[in-house]
Amino acid sequence: MMHSMFKAGAKRCLEEFSKCFSWLTLYGKNGTCTRRYSSQMWGIVIALCALLAASCGSPPSSPALPSGTPLPGATIITTPISSAGCGKPAQAPPGKSVYQTVFSGGLTRTYLLHIPLGYQASSSAALVLGFHGHGSQALQQEHRSGLSLLADQQGFIAVYPQGVVGPDGLTGWDTGAYNSPRVNDVLFISDLLNHLQDILCIDPLRIYATGFSNGGGMTNVLACTLAGRLAAFAPVSGSYPPYPGGCHPVRPVPLLEFHGTADRTVPYNGSASRRYPPILTWLQGWATRDGCTRGPTVFYKQADVTGLEWTNCRGNATVIQYRISGEGHLWPHVTFNKPGGTAGSSLSASALIWTFFQQHPLPATAPTG
Repeated sequence: MMHSMFKAGAKRCLEEFSKCFSWLTLYGKNGTCTRRYSSQMWGIVIALCALLAASCGSPPSSPALPSGTPLPGATIITTPISSAGCGKPAQAPPGKSVYQTVFSGGLTRTYLLHIPLGYQASSSAALVLGFHGHGSQALQQEHRSGLSLLADQQGFIAVYPQGVVGPDGLTGWDTGAYNSPRVNDVLFISDLLNHLQDILCIDPLRIYATGFSNGGGMTNVLACTLAGRLAAFAPVSGSYPPYPGGCHPVRPVPLLEFHGTADRTVPYNGSASRRYPPILTWLQGWATRDGCTRGPTVFYKQADVTGLEWTNCRGNATVIQYRISGEGHLWPHVTFNKPGGTAGSSLSASALIWTFFQQHPLPATAPTG
């Protein structure tokens, strides 16, 4: 790795270093900036930079791990496991966000961790995974979604996994797209959950995933592959190319999706050249897998927002979409009327996602490890 990192003339590696060190600004719950780092934090950041440099500096002849193929002996845990972290002191100060690492698939992978204010190691908390888009990174996803501020208010743990650099030189996720990184990201998330449950007190029946764009696509992949371990899924403006091997969830999956009709990056009506299906076709695919017999029906109307739902599904699942007319490729800026709320009460997209997650824990009958 170090040999590749220091190869002469590796211009793009230097650019990746610059990007990497620009991530060093961390934020507390009130959005204030801090640049005081421990020696452990510097070690983590340097490891991240080394990983990025190695990703862009490896010679073309180096063999790449086939997409979706785990290393020999790698194990993906697909069912809930109990948390060994209950009773252990928190690994980071509550109310602040810190980068940490975990080893997976032969790589040192990075994630941004936000432990909420008021976290108690004796009480199990929900966990929300938030996936960034193509060419983005964990800190941007934290700011885009506002999930860490919501975590402090609602008491869940927010974690933002960091994707690695793909063949196009940009960060992303192994979703089956032509420019996907050649890593096993399902294994990464399994290993990450194992690690988090070893150091934190996490409720194994309340682990959820959301993400934006390519991160929404990764959320879809996890719904296909880890539905026995994650409870519910909420992609936003997601890209959903066909996943290698198909989508075969082990149970009916609760799914919430947001998409703008003016999205040019992931068009609402699909893109044959990018292998993106029409969004309604993709949603109907999930409704079919969930065994839903009703829908889509309109259950919500508000200015430019239309809510569609597929109901009467197996296992108390549901498929819901908020279609936003004229909205582009964005984390929704509009607010939504609170279900059952009084006139004038409203929720952000992230708050609506959290409300959905609270309604859909993993079934208690799911086997535990």
